Amino acid sequence: MKRAPSQLTLREMFSDSERLASELVEHLELGFIPTNEQLIRLVRVVPDGIEKRRVEDISVRNQAAELLKSDNFTQELFEKLDEYLKAIDQSVNRIITDK
Repeated sequence: MKRAPSQLTLREMFSDSERLASELVEHLELGFIPTNEQLIRLVRVVPDGIEKRRVEDISVRNQAAELLKSDNFTQELFEKLDEYLKAIDQSVNRIITDK
């Protein structure tokens, strides 16, 4: 079982938070943002003079569901990272005030 961030050494907290930050950035760049852009393209209003395509409701629902799933994962990563950053802050404050 994994230990809580507050039970880790400061070095472990920094290492884990760096890994989580990298994972969050990668997910945003390769997962969330492209999924969001796909949904935007799917529901974009086509200007006059450009051939209009029929977009099925199921396509919009499926793309929106993918975006929501990606958003949930984004929130989970962010919450984990926030937990680590708060633990780092508390640890550093303890070090500063104990002296």
